[in-house]
Amino acid sequence: MTESEELLAQADQLLRHGSSDAGGWWPRTAAFLIRAALELELRAFWDRAEPGTEGAPMRAQLLVLATRTPPGAGTARDVAAAWHALSRACHHHPYELAPTAAELRAWHADVAGLSSALRVRNTAEYVYGTAGS
Repeated sequence: MTESEELLAQADQLLRHGSSDAGGWWPRTAAFLIRAALELELRAFWDRAEPGTEGAPMRAQLLVLATRTPPGAGTARDVAAAWHALSRACHHHPYELAPTAAELRAWHADVAGLSSALRVRNTAEYVYGTAGS
């Protein structure tokens, strides 16, 4: 199990059972775990596709990702949307509610799918020798 899969599994535990230890903070904790899993997958993607890119600010990584994924697939757009939504959910705003379990479950499913898409995309490039072209 990869590190990002472990984080998603921990977020899944929170979504299934909540946590008395986390009190009312479990939704934001789950959002942090899901966002961290996405960031780890992006780091692994860049390690294989463009070493050094993983050190760039996340906004820059998300812009460059659009040039490294197929135009019609929407992977880069979906990764950016998930990351921005999760980042917003991670921050406490006094007049906003925490994310709902349904929102978190949807983001969890999105990140699990995007993680697979990033791994498949990257593997296909190197198997077929199209990396860097």
